[in-house]
Amino acid sequence: MPISPGRPRRASPELLQEAAFELFQLRGYRKTSVELIAKTAGFSRATFFNFFSSKAELFWVETDALIASLDETLEEQARESDPPPLKTVLLDFAGGLGASSIPWALQHYRLLEAADDLVASGAGRVLRLNRAFQVYLEERDPESSRDAHAARAAATTALLLTALSAWIDAGVVRGTLAERLADGLALISD
Repeated sequence: MPISPGRPRRASPELLQEAAFELFQLRGYRKTSVELIAKTAGFSRATFFNFFSSKAELFWVETDALIASLDETLEEQARESDPPPLKTVLLDFAGGLGASSIPWALQHYRLLEAADDLVASGAGRVLRLNRAFQVYLEERDPESSRDAHAARAAATTALLLTALSAWIDAGVVRGTLAERLADGLALISD
């Protein structure tokens, strides 16, 4: 990435991610250092760590934005006088996602040879989704037990991840995430 004269660019996670993904394709994930990523983006190593705790965190910029959007949707729906079932909220949310919503790293992690790092750095995000689902269920139905909500949240999280994985892996014949998700969510009661 050429650096133009004048005012320096403002560092952002997206600029660092763009540089990293270019380098990952050229050199591979393991052979690309944080220092090289930062230098390619035109920033210092310290700037990199202002945004990311590790190289693996670069995989999650788009995913974190999607999770934040889903969190917001769940919070809005929970404030309704009669919140819809969780699976309805998820299907509506998934209906708004097209193939262009799939984060680059999730589509190409096999090429990057970084599956272990992707899984390790993604675990916290899975727990975050699970917690958001449990909170929604508890707010929607305060009469049911916490254990029941925890079990439904875990099942919903697992079904979402399974549908998402199958949707990504299906390639050009993937259809919509909502279609894949509907099949799994049909197994869970409202």
